[in-house]
Amino acid sequence: MRITLALATSTALALALTACGAPTDEELEEDVASVDAENLADSREIHDAVEEGDEEEALEILDEEDGEEEAAPAPAPSATPSATATVAAAPAAPPAAFTTCGVCHSTTPGQNGVGPSLAGIVGKRAGTVAGANYSPAMQGANVTWTEANLRRYLADPNAVVPGGLMPAPGLDEAEINAVVNYLKTL
Repeated sequence: MRITLALATSTALALALTACGAPTDEELEEDVASVDAENLADSREIHDAVEEGDEEEALEILDEEDGEEEAAPAPAPSATPSATATVAAAPAAPPAAFTTCGVCHSTTPGQNGVGPSLAGIVGKRAGTVAGANYSPAMQGANVTWTEANLRRYLADPNAVVPGGLMPAPGLDEAEINAVVNYLKTL
């Protein structure tokens, strides 16, 4: 890819210089042919190094072409994302089942609707989102919104917080899984 980029850059530069009255077409063709021959030789060296399993040699050849030091290749991603990656990742698109929740709840931090914002709700104690209006039942609930508690609550809110104001959402198991997984991204 670098070789193609170098060739394209060389060709574009040559065309720009020609337009300004610089070198002749013949001079440019010689320059391009020279670059092509060098790139071909470098490509063969890189290919041979890779074939022999010497990736460091291939990278050194590329570094020589660029005239600058390359950063070490990034490590292969692990199967388990790190906490940093999870925090840095953008929230996923809400599942279709979330439309029921979104009527009363926002996903924007600090923006409460009829119900509290659900941003960062996983792991939070029930009834503690600042500025939200809670029923006395929710305020007095001794519940932390773990995955398990969220699943139970979405299946039957009144069983988890008797006297709460949230109507039973009527979500099935697949919808509950989708909503809980989405809430974990907020």
